[in-house]
Amino acid sequence: MAVEVGQPAPAFSLMNKDRQAITNVSFPGKHLVLAFYPLAFTGG
Repeated sequence: MAVEVGQPAPAFSLMNKDRQAITNVSFPGKHLVLAFYPLAFTGG
């Protein structure tokens, strides 16, 4: 699914460092920044 620039993100859920589920719905009216590190923790 592609998200267009300027459009709201679809609902999602991610695990935080304490293994608790966090959703984007938990932050109404806030701007969120997501960073993905595909090679993190791979040992390479």
